[in-house]
Amino acid sequence: MTDISPLPHVLNIKPYVPGGKLAGARGPVIMLASNENPFGPNPLAIEAMREAAASVHVYPDPAYGALREAIGAAAGITAIDRIAVSSGSDEIIHLLTQCYAGPGDEVLQTEHAFSMYAVSATAHGATPVFVPETDLTAGANAILGGVSARTKILFLANPNNPTGTMMSVDALKELQDALPPHVLFVIDGAYAEYVGPAYEAAIRDMVDRRPNTIMMRTFSKIHGLAAARLGWAYLPRRIADTFQSIRGPFNVNALAAAAGAASISDPAFTTMSREHNTLWRAKMIEALNAMGLPTPESAANFVIPDFGSAERAAAAHAFLKDRDILVRAIGGYKLPTRLRISIGSAKDNEAVLGALKAFSAQR
Repeated sequence: MTDISPLPHVLNIKPYVPGGKLAGARGPVIMLASNENPFGPNPLAIEAMREAAASVHVYPDPAYGALREAIGAAAGITAIDRIAVSSGSDEIIHLLTQCYAGPGDEVLQTEHAFSMYAVSATAHGATPVFVPETDLTAGANAILGGVSARTKILFLANPNNPTGTMMSVDALKELQDALPPHVLFVIDGAYAEYVGPAYEAAIRDMVDRRPNTIMMRTFSKIHGLAAARLGWAYLPRRIADTFQSIRGPFNVNALAAAAGAASISDPAFTTMSREHNTLWRAKMIEALNAMGLPTPESAANFVIPDFGSAERAAAAHAFLKDRDILVRAIGGYKLPTRLRISIGSAKDNEAVLGALKAFSAQR
């Protein structure tokens, strides 16, 4: 009998562990573990999904013309053929890795980077390489020090998940100019909207500065469409052609495509979400620091207070769970003394701060 086994490198994968749900809760759960939009999706997106539901027996437009046109109009991109859409930005990570990195190659990321970069690299036989951060922040010199002849892709989330820190646009450009041409530079802008339109435009324009640069985005965060699984990217034309040749012909479902087009065409909802996040992020950082829980500045929609030890962070995590509040333990990101807390509604933010104040008072 033949033994059917996966390829050896697949056995080395450490699966991505999502924020999850809270089992056994006594009542409503305050979900602050997965960086979701507390307002939910744009009402226009919900209505667009309802309308699209009447035609789910028909395959979606394989070119996703309406969605790509809406993205282009919102993002200031005229070359619509250079926009790719995907089933979540995770699919972009996987397909780019499948196209450009394999056995014997290296995929570069920083030490506290989003874990799907390493999962995808390993799944395709490439070696994930981690470079150190300084004060939880990526730096051009450290990244360049990790580049070798085998480096094929650099994934850089900016702002980063789970640290919330970011490199300036000038620093990104310096890094871009210094990277050798054989390295694909993927700027993951999953949290770019929380920085603001000027930054979104700046990373868009970086794609046109060098033929090795890609901007990746998602509808899961500020657009509140995490369950719809929708992402997009702006790519150099040759890379866009390669991406389109390998993606599935109907990789985005019609409901997600309709919701995305409606949501990105309504900047008022995005602005409201960003302003709420900016206000409460500052309040939470101030309050957590006042409790003796050192919390660095964040450019995203979450904060990461430091509890001083892994044991105390685990105790705080359990304390919150006992009160039906779920936040994210980030020991898997080499940050065992910290918890990642999403910015939620005003009521939920006050609840988690109140619970942590009670926790801090008894320890």
